Amino acid sequence: MTVFSLINKLLGVFLRLFLSARIGSEGMGLYQLVMSVYTMFSTFATAGFTVSVSRLIAEKDQRSKADSNRLMSNSFLASALISAVATLIMLFCSDIIAERFLGDIRCGQPLRILALSMPFMAFAACLKGWFIARQKVTITSSASLFEQIIKITVTALFLNIIFSKTDDIGTLCTGIVMGVTVSEMCSFTYLFLFRAIPKRKEKQRSFPTETKRDSMRSLINVTLPISLSVYLTSILHTSETLLIPYVFESYSGDRSYALSQFGMIRGMVVPILFFPFAFLGSLVSVFTPEISRLNLMPDRKPLNSRISSVMSFVSILSIAVGGLFFFLPSEIGEAFYPGENTAKAIAILSLVTPFMYVETVSDGLLKAIGEQVQTLKFTVYNSVLRVVLILLLVSRTGEIGYLWLLVISNTFTYVLCRHRLYKATGVKPRWQTDIFLPLICALSGGFSARFLLNKLNFNGAILNASVGTVVYIGVFALILMLFAYERIKTTVKRLRG
Repeated sequence: MTVFSLINKLLGVFLRLFLSARIGSEGMGLYQLVMSVYTMFSTFATAGFTVSVSRLIAEKDQRSKADSNRLMSNSFLASALISAVATLIMLFCSDIIAERFLGDIRCGQPLRILALSMPFMAFAACLKGWFIARQKVTITSSASLFEQIIKITVTALFLNIIFSKTDDIGTLCTGIVMGVTVSEMCSFTYLFLFRAIPKRKEKQRSFPTETKRDSMRSLINVTLPISLSVYLTSILHTSETLLIPYVFESYSGDRSYALSQFGMIRGMVVPILFFPFAFLGSLVSVFTPEISRLNLMPDRKPLNSRISSVMSFVSILSIAVGGLFFFLPSEIGEAFYPGENTAKAIAILSLVTPFMYVETVSDGLLKAIGEQVQTLKFTVYNSVLRVVLILLLVSRTGEIGYLWLLVISNTFTYVLCRHRLYKATGVKPRWQTDIFLPLICALSGGFSARFLLNKLNFNGAILNASVGTVVYIGVFALILMLFAYERIKTTVKRLRG
């Protein structure tokens, strides 16, 4: 799963490189505006079904396969109704959204095209939850890779052939979203075939232990808190996304510059920082149904042991990633986006990268053990904080203030999620092996890489970034293995179950 995820993210980075070269940072800013609205509506359409279905299927499989199949039918019905509403609103209100909320009428046509993907995305979310619960992660991972390949192919077709003679940003964004919509349709078809073909060969040997009403009630009880959290998060994040370019424009007095800075941070820097998260994203997806099963057991030791191992792994990897971006911001920035001046943004956000990773994983673990209501509260707290900081800090300092907003808000949510995980499970961070030792490894690897690059001074950003990364990882891993080999060995054994 990690291999597929890494390839998928690598292709995503190359796609962003291609897009940034074709439409520029201003175009990336406009594209991010369109995608922010699309993300909000797709959130309504999918409604947290992947997490809730994977958790419930894992639990119901213990009783009866018939209960699992009934739950899947109910999830398809619910997702169809919700996605239909999202599709209709996008189709008929796209111009209003583009003109009144996004402040750019060029966003209308891309939004109408993206609306067509909503039902396919909703059904795919349910299918992904089913495959994850059955531990058929190769299918979900290959589906994501297949989707990415289709997206790149269709996008390249429109931008390089059909729209090759135009530089109009609105037209080019239309070509990009065509790739998004077609890829979502293909992803659903891929998942549906893998679900439908084996099902025809199965013989129903079990009988349901619950009624259709009980099955739907259990789906609603789990999905609703998750959905509300995701809905609220999406609405507030979309509001924030729409507010940021406006604040940037008010600060600089230049709409084009505002979109460029917004596109640079949200469309270029943040995806780079989250690229290594492929390791952790795969880990959380695999262990969500496992954590749910262990949460049903009266003995809490297996659950706490598994959560402790996951958090140890996350802490070490996140500190390693944060250190890499902190010590090599200019090399990494120039390697991915030459001439875009991303080094300062990467350096500042690297300080909070470990918190971002740990908070994301903690949020997933909390949902897996039934703490959806708490994560919803944390979302509200954090969103209120971000809006206040936008009005008080970003409006006066521009893009630098926005970078520090991301640092403050992610640190805040990290503290909330990590503390709640401790209260719910009693799992504490191991300060020596999970925090202090990785920090020492990061400092040693970072200074070693910087010393070597300063001495040798290679030509070319890609070569500098590659050499620096290899030296950093090598020194980090060597020191970590020297001082914590037994601890790492035990953690890996527990993760393997």
